[in-house]
Amino acid sequence: MAKIMIVDDNPDISETLKTIMELEKHEAETASSGEEFLNKVENAKPDLVLLDVMMPGLKTKEILVKLKEKGLKNLKIILVTVVRFSDEERKILMTESNIKDYITKPFDLQDIVSRVRKHLD
Repeated sequence: MAKIMIVDDNPDISETLKTIMELEKHEAETASSGEEFLNKVENAKPDLVLLDVMMPGLKTKEILVKLKEKGLKNLKIILVTVVRFSDEERKILMTESNIKDYITKPFDLQDIVSRVRKHLD
């Protein structure tokens, strides 16, 4: 069992992902903004984060910088987003910020489950 943190401003998506992760026998916690995530992450100590890219408030890059400042730069993160990055943008994000994977919305639930399993092994 792993601890998964789901960060998404859409409550339907957060609750769906939380339910799926709990069905997979993981402990799941949600945050609806980058600020809430940053306030919870140190105590939550997640094994993996599913992070939405487009949320109000802090931008994804700001969140990633703040994680580094907190000493959490090695946190495993899977981006979940409607944003389509170019191959070069994705490569830079994944290399510089330790992003493990990138899932586009709308997503297939089984695909997310398999990717989470892959990155927890």
